[in-house]
Amino acid sequence: MPVITTRDYNNAKMNPKSTGIRHSLTAAMIKLCALFFGITTAVGAGDTPLPPSVVELMQANGIPESSISVVMRKVGSAQSTVSYNAATSRNPASTMKLVTTAAALQLLGPQHRWQTHALVVGNVRGNTLDGDLVLRGGGDPWLVIERFWLLASKLRDRGITHIDGDLVIDDTLFNRRAIETHAIDGKPMRSYNTSPSALLVNFGATSLTVDSDRGAVHVSTNPPATTLKISNTVDLSNESCAKKGRRIRLGLKKGASGAKLSVGGHYPADCGPSTFRRTLLPHGQYVYGVFKALWQRLGGTLNGGWHYGETPPDAVVAAELESVSLAEIIRYTNKFSNNVMARNLLLTLASDRPPATPAKAGHVIQDWLRHSGVAMPVLYIDNGAGLSREARVSAEGLAALLEAAANWPWWPEFLGSLPIAAVDGSLRKRFHNVAGPGRLRLKTGLLKAVRALGGYAIDRNGDVWVVVILHNHPRASSSVGIEIQHRLLETIFP
Repeated sequence: MPVITTRDYNNAKMNPKSTGIRHSLTAAMIKLCALFFGITTAVGAGDTPLPPSVVELMQANGIPESSISVVMRKVGSAQSTVSYNAATSRNPASTMKLVTTAAALQLLGPQHRWQTHALVVGNVRGNTLDGDLVLRGGGDPWLVIERFWLLASKLRDRGITHIDGDLVIDDTLFNRRAIETHAIDGKPMRSYNTSPSALLVNFGATSLTVDSDRGAVHVSTNPPATTLKISNTVDLSNESCAKKGRRIRLGLKKGASGAKLSVGGHYPADCGPSTFRRTLLPHGQYVYGVFKALWQRLGGTLNGGWHYGETPPDAVVAAELESVSLAEIIRYTNKFSNNVMARNLLLTLASDRPPATPAKAGHVIQDWLRHSGVAMPVLYIDNGAGLSREARVSAEGLAALLEAAANWPWWPEFLGSLPIAAVDGSLRKRFHNVAGPGRLRLKTGLLKAVRALGGYAIDRNGDVWVVVILHNHPRASSSVGIEIQHRLLETIFP
């Protein structure tokens, strides 16, 4: 497979709409318009036409056919039922996770597990550590609060109650500077924008719950963190319960030792709780604050502060936590489109050459694709999650990967990680009337002006189809974008 060139990269950075227009104009120069069921569409070299119902819908909504790329074909078939703008470079949104998770399964295996360690530096006298405690991250993408509590509990079971030193956070397996990126939409508190970390505790997120009774409004956080202070100025109101969470205002002031969250606005009485999941603290402060709160609940004390640092050579392992398997990790990643898990997973692919960076991991995937014989010539991976305006792939490239995956030993694990239409994950409420339960297993993708699908369909004869739909247009992320996908999928289930 060709290595990405400067020209490929520059093309990948172009506006998706402009890229589609360029492709459409080029196609028009090399091939005459074709007449299909009475509807005239521009068809590129090697393309098959879009179904007439799709063309009619797009034209009725002022959406050019040049803005969409589609590949739908039976696995093992030399011919695609639909192959339209298949080679065009597109923003794939979260369908990029298909590349990351497929690579991880093949390169690491479904039973791969991550290790997180708690190490002591200094002397333990009785139940007191006279020195620092080191938390060394191994890149676990699913170190949720319950499992972090388990690590703290294991440490407590070793007989340590009091820590007189600092908490040292060793996240050096990943290059922190290379992965701390700006929020894609200018909303850094949204949890989907959380940066990855080798010590990714609970996705760095806090669940903020607002509730009320007849007398007052109550605000609580989960998990609690000693580094986060809450100022609650929310007033009771007589508004409808339908608007119970819409009048809440959040203000965040960050400091060197923690942050203060101001929760204001209005909340109706006796309407039940509203929960907001947000990233409120820098990750170092978050890990320290959450660990200290958990440690105190376990009856312990932590007298020092915290700092980043490498594990000293004389540190001794006091507790160890093994992650769940990679097969479970990719199910969480794909079914619920967890961005930070995908980003941690990508970095894991380069963790044998620390500090891992997205660029190193991208080269690992490119090498793997080349040796696997999977052609993805316009692929550009920047974070592995698709939470990007610069990530690129073609429909044909993604279809080639999906078809190859159907012949790999770990395909059942890969297939099982995908959302099932009308059943679970990000497709739980989608495509109810297209096919029976279990027949559509597709990864979704959604950004402003981007909507995508990638995965598999199992038709009524039991044949497996590869499906890729990449749509880059201002209206793609609206409801009409879903209807376009719906009509395309209906062609598999006439």
